[in-house]
Amino acid sequence: MEFSWDPENSSKEIQFSFDHRQVFLGEVNYYFRTVVSNRPFMEGVHYWEIIADARTEHELKIGVTTQQKFNVNASFSDYDFGYAYYGLGQLRHGSNSVGKNYGKQFKKKGILGVCLDMDNGTLSFALDGEFMGVGFEDPKLKQGPIYPALSLLHIAGCTLVSGVEKPEHFP
Repeated sequence: MEFSWDPENSSKEIQFSFDHRQVFLGEVNYYFRTVVSNRPFMEGVHYWEIIADARTEHELKIGVTTQQKFNVNASFSDYDFGYAYYGLGQLRHGSNSVGKNYGKQFKKKGILGVCLDMDNGTLSFALDGEFMGVGFEDPKLKQGPIYPALSLLHIAGCTLVSGVEKPEHFP
């Protein structure tokens, strides 16, 4: 399913392209700012990609939220309803500072593949075609609505690609 970012349900600090697929944050503050998708997933398997922006100075948090309305001037993964891969090479869920090591670093270059499997309740990631494993397995990831989400810090951006087939390197 194709989707884009929702400027009405995102931090007002974030700039959007005309098609709401490219986002960029350029501010002096060091606060995570969140964008949420314009459509939820209710069931099934969904795949999308995040293409890094070379201007990015700080790693992104990329994943999903089971809530649509919350403080978007913080990271969605700070809350129990948010699940994110943090580009430092860590996972985040219900914490702004603690998460297990996972995958590789992702910041200024590369393509991050995201796969939400609501049949099995998993969220998985791949970097440049290399599967990094299941990041999260949780029964809460089986029930919609679930929204793709992204958090940016200070100077950061990316491009969203949705409506594409899940690659073979995902199980």
